[in-house]
Parts: sequence; structure tokens; C-alpha cells
Amino acid sequence: MARGKLSGPKGATSRDVARAANVSQALVSRAFSGNGRIAADTRQRILEAAAEIGWQPNALAASMVTGDAPLVAVITTRLTFEWRAQVLSHLLKSFQESDLKPLIFYAENDDEVDRLLADTITWRTRGVIVTAGVVNPQRADAILSRGQFFAALNRPGNHGHAFSVATDNRLGGAMAARLLHAEGRRRFAVIAGPDDSWASARRCEGFLAALDEAGADAVVWNNADMSIEAGKASARRFLDHSGNLRPDGVFSTNDAMALGFLDGLRDQGVTVGKDVSLIGYDNIAASSWTPYQLTTFEQPLDEMVARVLAYIAAHQEGKSLDFADSLSGTPCRLDADGVIYCAPKIVHRTTTRSHS
Repeated sequence: MARGKLSGPKGATSRDVARAANVSQALVSRAFSGNGRIAADTRQRILEAAAEIGWQPNALAASMVTGDAPLVAVITTRLTFEWRAQVLSHLLKSFQESDLKPLIFYAENDDEVDRLLADTITWRTRGVIVTAGVVNPQRADAILSRGQFFAALNRPGNHGHAFSVATDNRLGGAMAARLLHAEGRRRFAVIAGPDDSWASARRCEGFLAALDEAGADAVVWNNADMSIEAGKASARRFLDHSGNLRPDGVFSTNDAMALGFLDGLRDQGVTVGKDVSLIGYDNIAASSWTPYQLTTFEQPLDEMVARVLAYIAAHQEGKSLDFADSLSGTPCRLDADGVIYCAPKIVHRTTTRSHS
């Protein structure tokens, strides 16, 4: 007698397979998991029954029940911000190579990160990676106390047992200041994000500190967001100054604002690279496009993601990662705040005199 096919995978269960093959549900589980003894002909009968009624095992559900799911919660925001998309892309590629499965928690702004951290606790993941916002130490503690790992990428983890790795933003800002000063620039400006933007603020601090050492200072143009439009607004500020009072060395704490700044100066009688030097940060794809050719900093994303994955691997093996040993011979340092800082690399293009 032919078995009646159910109305697709949504209607079928392992109980239906067991009934169709005239076996127990335990044998169905063994047939698909490969765990436990089962006769070859019985296994074949079960597989044929499952195929006929359109059932497949739910690997996620099964592994969640056993606590075996290779899930990693990833918190991100504002994927319209190209740098964040680059970070997520690198993480997902590394997960695929490490047989990990991402569970993405997404919000439109950094203010929602704390809520997302709370949400991750309701899922049986191996741990959490946060790539945005400010980490609440109590949230990090709640995750770590459950035996999960907690990693912060390009920001502090704000917990003694969290893993944190970031670009050395202060160093990048200082390098930008020294380059512009070495070019003979003497009137400086910083196009920055909001004061509470951790990365932007550190880049600005490094820039100002290096200028102070050289006996110079800079005007800082803070913006509510770090967008193309913010860069255009900064170009209008620049153009409001008369020619001999305009800054001739400008550092933007991200590429998006730098590109907007360049757009805002088009057809305004200002030659970037000659009248004013401009440096950005992030080396997003558009920075190399012909209309821009922006000198910028490339963040060591491969290095940072590799360190996060090494931490996850050590956690899964029940080992602690020796930060001092792992930093030997690398352009990274462990700071007093518990963050591993990796040096950025400057990419010279035509918006500075020193391009080559």
C-alpha cells in the first residue's frame, strides 16, 4: 500500500517518518545522526520513508536541545555604513571556514546595542561578538557567567574576562597629523563624528596630541553622524573661511565624511592635494575610485578577525589564550584597558602631496 505524502516539509514530523517506516522515533534519530547502532536495511527504509513524505531533520532545533549548536551571536548596527558591512563580511567568511553559524542581531543605531545584548542571553549560543555601540559591563558579565564567550571587535569589552581587539585609532590619528605636518601644512582641521563615537574620538585625540607635540593645533568639526552629508556640511564650513585662513591639512575620522568633503569642494576652485591635503580612515572601496583617490588608513581587519576566531577556538577547547605570547612579533599591543590594539596602515593616494 502506497504511503500518503503529507503536504510538504512543514506538515511532516519525525513521528510521521517513524510511523511510515514502522520504527520508533529513536531509530529515526539514529538513522539521521549516525549515532548508535542501526541495521543497514532499517536505516535505508527510514531514509526512503522520510524522502517520500518530504521530511528532513531540523539540525538547528536538535542542536539547540542538546546545547551543541555551533551558533555565535553577532551584534551589528547600520549596515548602510560600509565599514560595518566589511566587518560583517569578514566575520561571516571566517565563520564558514570554522564551521560556526552566525545568529545576527541588528539594530538601526548604537543605542539599541544594550537591548540586543540582553536578547542574546535567551539563545543557546556559544558566545557573543559585539561590533557596535558601548558594552555595558553588567551585560558582558551576564553572558560570561553562563560559560559563553564574549568578544568585542573594534571596541572595548569593558570586562576583565572579555576579549577585545581594535584598530589602534589613536596611533592612526597621530600618523595622520605627522604626515600632514611633514608635508608643510600648518592650518589643521578634523572632520569628526559625535563626541560619544568611541573610534572617532580616539582618532581625533591621537591627531590633536601629535599636533600639540609639533607646536600646532586644529579646529574640530563634530557631526551628529559620520555620513557623506556630514562631509558636505564640513566642506561648507571650510569654504566659509577666506583663502589664507582656510585649513590646509584636513583629517576625517572616517572615509564617508572625507568623500562627502571632496564632493562638497567640487567646482569651488579648490585643488585637493595642492591647496589642501585630506586624509580619511577605513579604506572603503569608494576611496580608491577615480573621482576620489583618497589617502586613507586601512584597518587590519583580517588580523582582528583572526584574533577573535583564535579566542573562540581556545574557549571551545577550554583553554585560556595567552595574549602576551600571541602578540609576539606582531604590530599589535595589549593596553592597560584590556584591548589588543593593532596598527593601521596608511594608503597613499592623490589627496595628499606625499602620494607615491
